[in-house]
Parts: sequence; C-alpha cells; structure tokens
Amino acid sequence: MTRVLVIVLSVLVAGCQSPFALEERWRPLVEIAERPDLVPSDPVATTLGTRVYVSDLDGFFQAFSPESPEFEALLLHEREHALRQRDAGLGPWLTRYLSDRAFMWREEQAGWFLQLRRLQAAGRPLVPRAIARALAGYRNLTGRMVSEQEALDWVRAVLAGTWTPEVAGG
Repeated sequence: MTRVLVIVLSVLVAGCQSPFALEERWRPLVEIAERPDLVPSDPVATTLGTRVYVSDLDGFFQAFSPESPEFEALLLHEREHALRQRDAGLGPWLTRYLSDRAFMWREEQAGWFLQLRRLQAAGRPLVPRAIARALAGYRNLTGRMVSEQEALDWVRAVLAGTWTPEVAGG
C-alpha cells in the first residue's frame, strides 16, 4: 500500500505543464492534467481529488472535444468519483478502491451509469459487449473487478432503464 501512496503523491505533486481548467459546473473538479508516464492507470482518465489525469492532453482532446457529448459524459463519470472521494476522504476512498473489488465495482457503476445514460440521451451508438469487455479489464490489487458476463448484464440493464445506482446511505 505504501507504493500506491507514493505513486498517488507523485501524481499530485508532479502536476502538468499545461492543465485545462474546467468550468464551475464540473466542481469539485478543477482541471484536466497530464499525468506522469510512470503512473499506471486507466488509459482514458483517472480522477484523484479535484483533477482528472490523462496520459496526453492533445490526444485526449482529439478523442473528447469539449463540445461533445463524449466529453460531457466522461466528465459526469469523473465528477462522480471526485464527489465520492471528497465525501469519503481521498486516502480512505483510494485505499478501499484499490483493495475491495465490490467497492470498486459499485464506484464504477455510479460513474459509468451517468456516462452511459448521457451518451444514450445524445443518441450515440453503444455496444454493450465492448463496454462490458472494457469493464472486465478493470483490476485492483486483489484482482479483476467484475466478470465480462456480469458487466454485460449490468450494461444491458442500464441501457434498458432497469438499473439505477443505490441511493447514498441506503
């Protein structure tokens, strides 16, 4: 766990040469920044506290234009993580996310739910099997977050409108 905290601290301290400031509506998120190459994480985006880290800002903005539903959907997802991290405390949230697969899955469901519903509302084509494959690739220190079949069943339920996130404290 010490190694994980050192990596997290290096990201927070290293920052980025040219971060992209976010509008007030995305609070508590404040910016999108490039992460150091040494930090392994999600290939698209990783949120730590108030910042979304990406491997390459130029590449990120080629894939996610700020005017696009894809950009908004991803920021909805990442803002959900930021809110939950703030409420639980970043350290405790990260410790649990990295060591508890069921917790990790619930956290990703909360973010992905918002992302999928936004893309669906924009009429974007969504391929449940591809999304499930991506989700089945998520791992923490204890192993794979979810099976591809469980992820596929979940994605289909979200898109059909039969699944919604648990209410906080419920």
